[in-house]
Amino acid sequence: MISCLAEITDSAQRRRYVRSYRRSVPQLVWTSWTSRVRGVAPAPIGAGYNIDWKGTDMAFASPEDKFGIKVQSKPGARTIDQKYSVLLGLVVLVLGILGFILTGFTNFTEMTDHAIFGLFQTNGFHNTIYLILGVFWLLGAFALTPPGNQGMNIAVGGALLLVAVLGFLGYWSLLSIPPGFNGDNILDLAVAIATLIVGGGVLSAGSRRASTA
Repeated sequence: MISCLAEITDSAQRRRYVRSYRRSVPQLVWTSWTSRVRGVAPAPIGAGYNIDWKGTDMAFASPEDKFGIKVQSKPGARTIDQKYSVLLGLVVLVLGILGFILTGFTNFTEMTDHAIFGLFQTNGFHNTIYLILGVFWLLGAFALTPPGNQGMNIAVGGALLLVAVLGFLGYWSLLSIPPGFNGDNILDLAVAIATLIVGGGVLSAGSRRASTA
């Protein structure tokens, strides 16, 4: 632009050129420039200054591509991982509801003698964790893509494995889980291992090999 203005001696023509240039310059946008856009070399003295505008492509990553969140439901059979999430989500929600029927809303974070099916000791806080975990699993099954659901299962399985180890060591009196071998700690360990296996894609890989055989 400076080289062009230097060649224009008429002040009125120079002002018109500047106004035209301001109108033609596009606003900067957050975009991904493609290889079609090239830098423009200064025009030689005495030659016209022309810009061959090739255009740009706007690259937008959808929530599905970025985070594994479904933009819209797609027809088709659910994967083993999604079926697992649905099953575990419903089971854990039922445990949370049954737990509140037993414990009510008193002694929320204290050790109690309430046990679901006589096996899984619980209190109000433990029941709340059941409900939250159930909602997470159902969201993973219905609101995430299969890879996103697998990632969620890996995260949940790792968290449950840590909960099981701390439970065996006796650090979960807040959840009314006694130390040592008992129904709660064994359940947490079993579900953690199963969830990590499912999230790791072991069952999905096996089913794909069987279908192609």
